[in-house]
Amino acid sequence: MDDGLLISQEKSYSLSSSFLLCSYNIMFKILIDAGLIMEHSKTELFYFTRACHPPNPSIDLSLVEGPVISLKPIWRYLGFYFDCRLNFNYHTHFYATKCLSTLSTMKMLGNSSRGLLPIQKQLLYRTCILPITLYGFQLWFFKGAPIVKNITELKKIQERAALWITGAFRTSPSEGIEAIAGLIPITLHLCKLNGRHHLRYASIPPSHAINSLLDS
Repeated sequence: MDDGLLISQEKSYSLSSSFLLCSYNIMFKILIDAGLIMEHSKTELFYFTRACHPPNPSIDLSLVEGPVISLKPIWRYLGFYFDCRLNFNYHTHFYATKCLSTLSTMKMLGNSSRGLLPIQKQLLYRTCILPITLYGFQLWFFKGAPIVKNITELKKIQERAALWITGAFRTSPSEGIEAIAGLIPITLHLCKLNGRHHLRYASIPPSHAINSLLDS
């Protein structure tokens, strides 16, 4: 058994923890009867809440010879990084930092006087860096979501990329060098990708499994 997931939705942490512990014990006994072993060390505990200062609950697995599971601040699942308030600031920061290191490495391929042409640098940025930077943007880029911090993080990446493509000074206006480099503003690029994302869902067959998860 791999990647099991237990979900409890209650109004209090104590009640939710009790249900989780009960479900965990039941699942542990079922697996033991089937001759399987559950690795308690790989168990993770995570809570979603809108509270500014959430409590720090824990689950004691000593009854099943396991450790005391403490709350994790960040939950990683399928390459997505979830925080308890679902603002995805950590998710955006993680991939922005990853792309900054990639961009710094690409500077070895050429500078403003020799090596790659500006059009080739722009192609590298759009094909190798930008898709990684915007991975999972559909999770936080929607109407009414607090996106200012995430957009600011992405603007820094694009400004660094525009400086590398054009070879301009660091004090140059970011909007100007983006235009010279042939890069549209990151907010408009996100709107374009988001529109294509919705069109892709609208074009799937009515019998597709995704349609059962969406409203009319």
